[in-house]
Amino acid sequence: MALQVSQAKQIGRFGTSFDWALATVLTCLILFGSVMVFSASYPWALENQVSPFYYVLLQLRWLGVGLVALVGAAIVPYRIWERWSIPLMAIGLISLIAVIFLGESRFGATRAFPGGRVQPSEPVKVIVLIYISTWLASKGDRIKDINYGLIPFGVLMGIVTGLIVAQPDISTTILIVATALIIFFLAGAELKQLILGGFVAAVTFWLVITRNSYASRRVSALLESIQSPLNSSEWQIREASQAIVKGGPLGVGLGNSTEKLPGNLPLSWSDNIFAVIGEEMGLLGTLLVILLFTLFVYRGLRIASESTDSFASLLAVGITALIILQAIIHIAVAVAVAPPTGVTLPFVSFGGSSLVTSMGAAGILLNISRYRGQPPPAAPRRGEAGPRPHPSAGDRIRGGLANAFKSTRSGASSGPPGQTAHAPSNIGWWNRGTRIPGSRRRRTTKNQRADRRDRSG
Repeated sequence: MALQVSQAKQIGRFGTSFDWALATVLTCLILFGSVMVFSASYPWALENQVSPFYYVLLQLRWLGVGLVALVGAAIVPYRIWERWSIPLMAIGLISLIAVIFLGESRFGATRAFPGGRVQPSEPVKVIVLIYISTWLASKGDRIKDINYGLIPFGVLMGIVTGLIVAQPDISTTILIVATALIIFFLAGAELKQLILGGFVAAVTFWLVITRNSYASRRVSALLESIQSPLNSSEWQIREASQAIVKGGPLGVGLGNSTEKLPGNLPLSWSDNIFAVIGEEMGLLGTLLVILLFTLFVYRGLRIASESTDSFASLLAVGITALIILQAIIHIAVAVAVAPPTGVTLPFVSFGGSSLVTSMGAAGILLNISRYRGQPPPAAPRRGEAGPRPHPSAGDRIRGGLANAFKSTRSGASSGPPGQTAHAPSNIGWWNRGTRIPGSRRRRTTKNQRADRRDRSG
C-alpha cells in the first residue's frame, strides 16, 4: 500500500507537463488549415449560392468537436485506452460492417453514413492502433513465435482491411497496414516475419488492384500521367499539377488561385488542399507545411523514445506514423506520384470525422507526453494491484530511429526514483529482440531462472 501511495505521488508530481512544442505545431497546422479552407472553398460556396463563409464555418464547428476530443484525450490517462481496447475494437468492427449496408455511396465508394461527414474508417484507424499496441505489449518475447506473432497479427489485419477494402477505401487500408507493420517490427517481430507479412500484403493489394475496377482505374490514371502530369487525361491529376506549377517559388497570393474555381480542381478545400497551397503560397508555402509535419514527427518520436511504458511507446509511434503517412499520401497525390485518393491532409483539410480523429489521436499523444521518463499512470485491470512499471523505451526506439538500425548501444540506464536500472540491448534488426521496453529484462530473468534450476538439479 505504501508503495502504491508513493507511486501515486510520483505520478502526480511528474505527470503534469504536456509537450508544448507538439501543441504549438498542432496549433500552427490547424490555424493555417482554417485560413486555407476558407481561401479554397469560398468560390464554390458562391457558386452554390450560399454564404462565402459556409465551408469555413462548418470547419470551425468540426474544429470545436475536434478540440473537445483533443482536450479530452489529453486529460484521460492513456492506460484507459489500453484497458478498453477490446470493446473499442468490437465497436469499430461493427461500424465497418454497418457502413457497408447502411452507408451513402459517393464517387463510386460507400465510406460514410448518410450525410457524408461520418466515416467509420477514420476512428477505426486509431482504434486498430490502440488494440494492436495493447496486444503486442502483452506478448513480450513471444512475438517472435510465428504462432503468437505473425499468424494472429495477419488474421486481425485481414479482417479489418477486408471490411475497409469492401467500401472500397484502398488508401485507408494502406495506411492501417503500413502503420501496423511499423509497430509490429518495433515490438520485436523478427525480420523474416516482417518480410513474409509484407509479401502477403503486397500480393493482396496487387490482387485487389487488378480485380477491383475502382482501384484499377485510379492506378491506371497514375501510370498514364507519370510522364506528363500536366497533360494527363485524369482531371484531378492534371488540375493539381497545374496549380503547383502556377504557384512557382512565391505563389500567386492568398485568395488568388484560379485552379480552385468551380470546374477546375475538385474538392479543393479537402482532398486537394495541398495543391491550392502550392498555387497561392508557392514553394515556400508547401515547404512550410512539410516543415510543420517534420516537427510533428520529431516530437512524436521523441515522446515515444522517452516513454517508460511499452504500450505507450508503441501507441505513440503508431499515431505519429499514421499522421505522417497520411500527409505523405496526400502530398504525393498533389505532385502526381500517387493515384488520386480521398485522403485529407491532417489538421489542414476540411473534414468531419477525419479532422476529429486526427485531433483526438494528437490528444492521446499529448497525454503520453505527460509521463515521459516517469512511471505510467495507474489504470489497473481487474486483479492487478497497481500500475505496471516498464523500463525506458528510449534505449531501443530512440537508438533505432536515430541510428537507422545501423548502430548499437550498451551501458546502464537508470529510471526515475524507485525503478530498477536496466541495461539496454542492441538496436539492429539482427538483434532479434524486442525494440521497445522489457525484452532484455525478461530474457535475463528467464536465464536466471534456468541457472537456478540447473544449480538446484
